[in-house]
Amino acid sequence: MILAALFPIFGVIAIGWLLRRSGLLPDNSWGPVSRLAYLGLSPALLFTAIARADLSSITLGPFLIASVLGFLAMAVIMLALKPALKIPDPTYTSVFQAVCRWNGMLILALGIALFGDQGEILVALVMVVSIPLVNIECVAALAVWGEGAAPNWRSILYRIVTNPLILGSVAGGVVNLAHIPVPAALTDTLSLLGEAALPLILLSVGAGLSFTTMRARPRLLALSVFLKLMVGPLVFYGVGRAMGLEGIPLTILLLTGSSPGAGSAYVLAQQMGGDAPYSAGDITASTLFCFITIPFWLWLLG
Repeated sequence: MILAALFPIFGVIAIGWLLRRSGLLPDNSWGPVSRLAYLGLSPALLFTAIARADLSSITLGPFLIASVLGFLAMAVIMLALKPALKIPDPTYTSVFQAVCRWNGMLILALGIALFGDQGEILVALVMVVSIPLVNIECVAALAVWGEGAAPNWRSILYRIVTNPLILGSVAGGVVNLAHIPVPAALTDTLSLLGEAALPLILLSVGAGLSFTTMRARPRLLALSVFLKLMVGPLVFYGVGRAMGLEGIPLTILLLTGSSPGAGSAYVLAQQMGGDAPYSAGDITASTLFCFITIPFWLWLLG
């Protein structure tokens, strides 16, 4: 059952990789496609999911606190490991991002495939609390150990506050909790736009896979992938159990901890003096291996 639910997700990612290699679309077209999916269509998906949700059926407090604690715990683990890693500081920042960031849209697709509307809502809520937290963690690490110029915190905070994914989620929450009436024609339009987001995102994930990027620092890459895909799920699952969560919310936390790295790690490494080639290799490696580890964790603990 688990594999049957996950196969379409991983299948679309594989098709994205094949499309990129086939040359059907020019290489320079995938960037705009990805931006359209993430920044143009995904907010509509998150808005409609939260606006229509029955939030009274979800115990929000413990779930959101557990989400925050999970991301904080991964950052603490990476800070504790720094003296033992013996690697250049810029490379450390990219390992830090590899372990602390997550691909929320991929997990959103998995949450919908496994649990429908409830999975969609819970992953969207994790996004709302994690996007500011994880970005601040990673930018702080790059500010201390990266080779780039000092970060402009005002600009960074502005980008976080105006992140379309956060805006779409918060707007949906306001409409839901305040019982603001929205014309059916508008919500149907946004729902239709949102339905286009996930296929485009999954195709973009596949198109971005590059096996050649995995050749740099293979041992260190293996360590970061192990921490992300094997330690991360146990951390999030353990925090969730400690907070008294069970069932679907606990499994969503498990999926969050099981997520591969995100493309934003590569962009930030380029901008702030991290090890961008290493980030590119980690994104590919963690995405490939999560095809094995996510079904394993769902079978073992889900």
